[in-house]
Amino acid sequence: MALLCCFIILTYLETTLCIEDTNSTGNVNITLRDTNDTSADRDESLHLTDLGVSETPDYLPDPTAWIPESVTPFPDQTESSESSIPDTSPESPRAATEQPLPLSGVLPDPVTEVSQLCPCNLQNGACDINCCCDPDCTEELALFTDCTVKRVSNDPRLCNQESSVYSLSSTQEGLSSVQSTVQQDVNPDVFCIQSANYEEGLSFGTPEVPTEENFDSLFGRFLGFFFGRSSVTSARQSPDVGNSPGYQYGDVIQTVNEAGEQEFFTFPASAGTAHCLDANPAGFLKEQTSRCVRSFDLARDCETLEALRLETYINFNIRSGKNQEAKVIGVEMAAITLQSLEGTQTPVDPADLASYIPVLLESGDVCNNVVQQVKYTFRYNEAGEILNVMASVLLGAIKSISVPIQQEFQITFLQDISSTPVLQFSGNPGYVLGRPLMAGTRTADGIVQSADPKGSLTILQNSGETQDCLSGSSLRSPVLFGIDMVSGCTLKLSDGANCSLVSEVILWTLKGQSFPDHIASFGNSLPQNPLDWVPIQNQTIASGTQACSIPLSYHLEVKWTKYGALVNPQAQIVSIMETIITNSSSLALLTSADGLLSVTSSVSFVDVSASASPGFKVPPTIDAKLPFDFFFPFV
Repeated sequence: MALLCCFIILTYLETTLCIEDTNSTGNVNITLRDTNDTSADRDESLHLTDLGVSETPDYLPDPTAWIPESVTPFPDQTESSESSIPDTSPESPRAATEQPLPLSGVLPDPVTEVSQLCPCNLQNGACDINCCCDPDCTEELALFTDCTVKRVSNDPRLCNQESSVYSLSSTQEGLSSVQSTVQQDVNPDVFCIQSANYEEGLSFGTPEVPTEENFDSLFGRFLGFFFGRSSVTSARQSPDVGNSPGYQYGDVIQTVNEAGEQEFFTFPASAGTAHCLDANPAGFLKEQTSRCVRSFDLARDCETLEALRLETYINFNIRSGKNQEAKVIGVEMAAITLQSLEGTQTPVDPADLASYIPVLLESGDVCNNVVQQVKYTFRYNEAGEILNVMASVLLGAIKSISVPIQQEFQITFLQDISSTPVLQFSGNPGYVLGRPLMAGTRTADGIVQSADPKGSLTILQNSGETQDCLSGSSLRSPVLFGIDMVSGCTLKLSDGANCSLVSEVILWTLKGQSFPDHIASFGNSLPQNPLDWVPIQNQTIASGTQACSIPLSYHLEVKWTKYGALVNPQAQIVSIMETIITNSSSLALLTSADGLLSVTSSVSFVDVSASASPGFKVPPTIDAKLPFDFFFPFV
């Protein structure tokens, strides 16, 4: 009975498969295998042992033509829920010419096997101690005490990844033996790669080694990255900075040669060695001074070497800005100095440049007009545009015994100061310690403030060893906020000195020529606000009644307070007092035996801030009106 049921089932399966092969439109859920599979891969067959059949009948179709849906497909198989068997008869041209599509949906074999990876192998051709995967450690394995790297995995982004595990075991002789196994690990990360069809995306590609055949193509491909300064500079700039017309700090200055091609401003400098490297770029606002050695054959290179000629360093144009539409300016010759063999220097007219070319003298051991020093001065405005470039050159005579020579190159930048001077503040708003006091003179239109960044309120500065008031009257120091100062000088008087003249000279020396009469109360007080300025008060202290009044000391007392919040107080000047102390005796008694008279000047700052007292907020008061019968009927 069992054999009869089996025969009926096999007959039904044969009929079904034949219908599917004829119509090719059935809905049988099968997975196709390539018809070119070898016999080694045909390990999928029908197992009907549970029906009592021990082998596959001869009249069944080839079991390799299909496999059940539950079986995992091999890499050369294509998954499909609804598939049909193609016509593989000889008269079908499609089966003979069309190749299968590129397969995807399965992970490709790794480019590098995990067993070949060894991160602890640092020495090439030598054994790394306790590196169990080092192939160079064949003789040292028996002496290992531990494995520095016990597990090596391939790409950690894969859901299923291979890992090579290394461990040590002891032999009967007490030596070490390394066991290595390769096992499959499951990545618990949700965002892992389950399938991929781009084999090179899972590993690093092998770099292309330059050879004689592919060098030109590699050089053309990487030339712009390694050697193209313009591309590197532009990529380093942000879009906003790149669109500005002027230069920014550190930008390479652009030049235009005689052919109209764009280049960069370079100047020689030493790099690695003391010898000159002519391709050193110059950055905007980066002042540099370089000294390098130039080697040459004097008899052969005197008149031909470009590094020795003056025109090499001035025959180019500079773009005032980074844009292509920027103005092109030339290099102006500011000064030319000739130096003899003995070292004496003589300035010459820079207009006649053609006469200052290197010339080899008849003796053959002296080369005249060789460039020894070049100094560039760039003048720019606030927008970062270069206005002009001045060059100063030192040309000298060189003997053959002094070769190689040392050349010096210097670049400086000067900002063009506008016609209207900008007043400097000493704080915002309060004064800052060490900044000069802002002083001015009161007029009908307001305060006239000095444009000197050091301030107009100054004090006499000591004049060296002699301490002569007349020789050091022009040496003055600015009065700095919060810094007390004391200085003095001596005045030599003759026997018949005029008292009024001496008094005027001493007062002029102590106070200065243009002494202001107002001081700004804050560090950022504006001249158009006279109420923010404090007048300088004056008092004269005379000891006794003398016919000749001579100032002996001059003192400024500045009182300031802390203004504003307690956590960030601001320094405010509240008053300033000028005190002059005159003599108490006659002029003849004031001077010493040598006729010397000593006078002093000083400045002091006094903090008059009141100590901070804690304050408390006033408690709230209850101002509520209740109706007259609120407590009825209790009251």
